[in-house]
Amino acid sequence: MKNSETTAIFNAVLLRPGLPEARGGVLIKKGRISRLLGEAEPPPPDAAKIDGRGSYLAPGFIDLHIHGGGGDDFLSEGSRRLDRILKFLPRFGVTSILPTIATPSGAELLELIQLLGPYYRGRQTGSLVLGINLEGPYLSIGKRGAQPLRFLRHPSKDELKEVLGEARGSIKIMTLAPELDGAIPLIRMLKRSGVIPAVGHTTADYETTRLAIRAGLSYATHLFNSYPPLHHRQPGAVGAILESPRVKAEFICDGVHLSPVIIRLLFRLKALEDLLLVTDGVAVLGRRIKKFSMGGREVVVDRNGARLPDGTLVGSMLPMNRALRNAVEFTGLSLPDALRLVTVNPARLLKIADRKGDLRPGMDADLVLMDRRCNVSRTIIAGKTVFERKTD
Repeated sequence: MKNSETTAIFNAVLLRPGLPEARGGVLIKKGRISRLLGEAEPPPPDAAKIDGRGSYLAPGFIDLHIHGGGGDDFLSEGSRRLDRILKFLPRFGVTSILPTIATPSGAELLELIQLLGPYYRGRQTGSLVLGINLEGPYLSIGKRGAQPLRFLRHPSKDELKEVLGEARGSIKIMTLAPELDGAIPLIRMLKRSGVIPAVGHTTADYETTRLAIRAGLSYATHLFNSYPPLHHRQPGAVGAILESPRVKAEFICDGVHLSPVIIRLLFRLKALEDLLLVTDGVAVLGRRIKKFSMGGREVVVDRNGARLPDGTLVGSMLPMNRALRNAVEFTGLSLPDALRLVTVNPARLLKIADRKGDLRPGMDADLVLMDRRCNVSRTIIAGKTVFERKTD
């Protein structure tokens, strides 16, 4: 590739969320998409050139719920492990993430926010950090899943105020159980602070969840997982979420956390623009590891997922590109429609759709080249190649 301020990606198939496929390419200047190239339009002679070789050229994937990957997790101490995760994820087309913090102690939570702060404010080593996702600590003991029991605690306005102050706007989503005493005022507090209040790890009934929605709750964390089952006489939190157009829902599409049948039903009950695909990835994501430690507990891995010794699922080990392929295969969605789940939908949720989530002039040049099976050959962040799969 030439040393040039302009890069042209040509001979590709433009894959934009919800739009028909079109042959062509993009012109990149100063980390942004300058313009789209038509099928027969040659790249400028002075531009550095990337031959797409007929691959799909898509916006980079945004993962709103991920705990780690490549053998590390975000609870690990130090920026070195964090850098390794961020450098690892682009091989799966992931250009932006919300590092997700499972329930730690109060002191550890503040330390992790301090660690992630510089990445949110511009430090780049791989996938971009768009903010922080807090999964806890105000969760139901009865539906804690793999969350550490010793750190779960009652909702506290004083603690949340301290956490939000330390975060300085970096927290984008926070999951809590709305049935806990004091949770509803915290939902209002989060909304006023610009944080998306989310429900998850909950035993809330239908009425309590409806009350939380009226207070500002607008997001559901890994829907169906760590909730009471949907019952025909007791619809519970799941029923309230499915019924409400105010609540957007994320789901895990590995075929383990949810049956493909449930995923198909989900697409009949919620609008496509209200659904988001996440990995909930943990350290084992993208690595062949038989055992690892998370939060001081041993996790055993087999083809059916990562689990605690009692059988509790611990996040997912399926990378985002594979999850996207599963979404197509499980539901029959077209690839452009499924692409919305990992591009424009999360970008709109975070209110950054003016610069991420699509291929338009002026948008950040966060791009993925991949084949029809979503196998990634190249990932570009801010106009620079950060991953390229070597071919013979």
